[in-house]
Order: sequence, then structure tokens, then C-alpha cells
Amino acid sequence: AKQWYQRRVRGNCRQLKPDNKGAKLTGDFILDPLKADYGPLVKALVATPPKGAVEAGQTTAISLQFTPPKEITEKQLTFSTLLTLKGETIEQYRVNFVANIMG
Repeated sequence: AKQWYQRRVRGNCRQLKPDNKGAKLTGDFILDPLKADYGPLVKALVATPPKGAVEAGQTTAISLQFTPPKEITEKQLTFSTLLTLKGETIEQYRVNFVANIMG
């Protein structure tokens, strides 16, 4: 039986400020896929959606699902990727994951 873990995270776009004409501004987010250095873990983490847009002052949910590959024998895995927020400025955050494999 496959084990998997799913988590929803929320992010917001506070940096964008509507202009005085009332135009709605949006910012983009991108959660980078895992790099090839992680071997079989590359396909183990699925983000839905991996990228998108969010209006100023609003939040959006990103669903993360992790299914450990069968060939992994470690009981604890540590890996990371980048979350990029693009609005009036560009910010990058390193998202660190620690997975404890049960069973």
C-alpha cells in the first residue's frame, strides 16, 4: 500500500497595492519542481497548482502531496525547493521539507 501525505499551505500577496485608478493588481507565484539531484524524489512531491496568480491582498492555497518512492530506504528525508513571488518586487523563499517515513 502506498503511503502519502497531503498538506495545504496558504500564501498571500500583501506587497501589491492597487493603484488610485482602482485597477486590480496581481502577483505571480511559482513553486519550483525538485531538482534532478534528488533522484527518485523528483516525482514524489506534487504541488497543485505549482504556479499561478493572486490578486493584491488575497490568499491562495497550494496543495502539496508527497508519496515516497518504493526505492527509498531512509526513514527520514530532507529536501527543499524555491518559492518565487513576483509582484512589484521579486522575492524567493527556500521551502524545506522533512519527511518521516513510517512503516
